Amino acid sequence: MTPSDQPDQLDPTRPRMQEGWERRHAALALDAAPIAALLQPAFPDRAVLSAELLSGGLANTNYKVTLAGLHEPVVLRLFTRDPAACQTELDIYQLTGAHVPMPAILYADPTGEPHSRPYLVARWIDGTKLDALLAHGDEAAIASAAHTVGATLAGLAAFPFARAGFFGPGLTIAQPLAPSTESVPAYVDEALFTGAASARLGPELTQALQRLLRENAALLAAADTQTVLVHGDYKAQNLLVCQAGAGWNIAAVLDWEFAFAGSPLFDVAICLRYADTLPPAFVSAFATGYRAHGGILPTDWRRIIRLLDLVNLCGFLAAPDARGPMIAEVTSLVRATVAGWQTVPRDV
Repeated sequence: MTPSDQPDQLDPTRPRMQEGWERRHAALALDAAPIAALLQPAFPDRAVLSAELLSGGLANTNYKVTLAGLHEPVVLRLFTRDPAACQTELDIYQLTGAHVPMPAILYADPTGEPHSRPYLVARWIDGTKLDALLAHGDEAAIASAAHTVGATLAGLAAFPFARAGFFGPGLTIAQPLAPSTESVPAYVDEALFTGAASARLGPELTQALQRLLRENAALLAAADTQTVLVHGDYKAQNLLVCQAGAGWNIAAVLDWEFAFAGSPLFDVAICLRYADTLPPAFVSAFATGYRAHGGILPTDWRRIIRLLDLVNLCGFLAAPDARGPMIAEVTSLVRATVAGWQTVPRDV
């Protein structure tokens, strides 16, 4: 599904997003025998020639597996964070797999029987993770990739939903969401004061963050004009790109476990979380590709996405298992949002 990380010569001035973040759930250590048993329904009597634990991701466990008699490896994905996410990923593949670049699911067991854990088997997709391209690619390559990243994201608007919320089986809305003007401030407050976010940010930054949301909550109304399929983690580490002639295309969008129905601007926010440290060509090319393929960026969208992303950032900080590198990086992002609010460009 993804290539293993390869050593490269990194430009130290370019960002390494989520560098040093520790896994939130320990990877499952499996040898050849249990892996072969898990793959038996999809590939009967195929011997496991090799199994490589993939380094990407902070929650679930993924193995790249080579089987006897198969020309291409497969990915074994075991769901260790949320067992229900296996069904969600399968439902999304059945809905969108013919239209959105993603690894084909060859087999899935959302019930967790008889192996006591839901899992799926997917095609291996060759490609370069976008964060690696951002770290060592030239400006032309980065702009080309950004354009296709925006275009691909715009395509998710082809899958609308009647209301916002989190998915149950069959992509039914099991947990409805209130409009963003209500849900975003409410969720941030919950993360701050029910979780550990406030203690980690400190009183001064917490108060400044609350004031920023209170004074600008009206901007969030523009986020509720569309309710579509949202990937929920549309970040560089989950985007595989590949060269296509002189440019770059999306090879696959990975890891759909956080998907929900809501505003597409949530995905824009995640994708552009590090915009201040990215080459300027990335943001402008992303916006061009997004708009050219039907994506809507409302007036003041760059401020709106920063408000929306506070949901994710405060959620990270509220987690009881948040560790040092994560806390430091996310606190820096929150501080940058508050301190740089007045200088955010109004449009591209």
